[in-house]
Amino acid sequence: MTRCSSNIHMLHVIFMTKTFFIAFYCLICMTLQKPPESGLATCVFWEDKRTNITENEKPGDIIHWSEEGCWLSYSDENHTVCSCSHLSTFALIMQIGESTFLEWLNRVCVAVGLFFFALAILTFLLCSWNPKINNTARLHLCLTLGLSHLLLLWNDKFVACTVMAGILHFLVVASFMWMLLEAVQLYLLVQRLTKVQVIQKDGLPWPLLYLIGYGVPVVIICVSALLYSDGYGLTEAGACWLSQKRSFNWALTGPVIAVLVLNFILFIATLWSLRQTLANMKSGASQSQDTKVIIFKIVAQFVILGCTWILGLYQTNIFFQVLFIVLNSQQGTFLYVVHCLLNKEVREEYIRWLSSSAFKKRGASEVSLIGV
Repeated sequence: MTRCSSNIHMLHVIFMTKTFFIAFYCLICMTLQKPPESGLATCVFWEDKRTNITENEKPGDIIHWSEEGCWLSYSDENHTVCSCSHLSTFALIMQIGESTFLEWLNRVCVAVGLFFFALAILTFLLCSWNPKINNTARLHLCLTLGLSHLLLLWNDKFVACTVMAGILHFLVVASFMWMLLEAVQLYLLVQRLTKVQVIQKDGLPWPLLYLIGYGVPVVIICVSALLYSDGYGLTEAGACWLSQKRSFNWALTGPVIAVLVLNFILFIATLWSLRQTLANMKSGASQSQDTKVIIFKIVAQFVILGCTWILGLYQTNIFFQVLFIVLNSQQGTFLYVVHCLLNKEVREEYIRWLSSSAFKKRGASEVSLIGV
């Protein structure tokens, strides 16, 4: 085994056809020994285009490793089988690095995030909220994000991988739709504040929320599956996810970019609407305090639900990979802190729960002492 670069291993062929001097078309299969490192294995051949150079081709496109006509047929802990439909110089290249460290970091961070997702969901369901507050979008945002993180943590590639990839696609798109709906809710609330309206209940009616939050993702997944039914399944990275063939990954990338752009527009529009309101308000007024809280939630939510996903586009080095894993996995923690811990009513509810629990324990201990 020889090292080609800092991140690539080239492996010599252990077993293959004795000679490649064959005069007719055939399928070439090679069994190659894998190195102990974990990583993404790719079957390639050495492509040389020096005889047919065009003006638009870059130097790196003339001589390079190419996957065209080669694919990975089978892989286990010790060997990998590559198949190619042509003759050339073949090899198995593997992208290696800090995958083990990143995998364990991701598992630990996601587990912590799931714990706070569970706390946030229980808080939204069990707390006595102000009737004016509509937590539907926040609750379902936590549900969809939490379930998607849980499935990504489990990611069993041996059990119904196609189904799991489809469910993951649905949950991720649904979580982005609920992010958008939460931004719309905040924008509508600010609009009512600027018009000095009495807020009966903030936001959109719940039937419309459910229709957009879950209906749009269902339509996207159904259309994607109809256009390319083989787009869901086990990827080359060994994960149950969307295939990159035929640009199928745009079935997720497209909606995500659209939601992030709309979130940014709503973010700017909301701050612009509050500009005049803040200038006219007295600093001591309760409405001013409410508006400041709203501004904080807007900024925090945009950073939590927008910027963390943008980091996923910059996975060029270990720093950005670690930053993306930590921030993206802690969305549950951030949502719990912003919408639960920093909410005065929720803190008071927590105190009542703890006081009631302590009182019951003390009463039970006194009864047991009397019995003795």
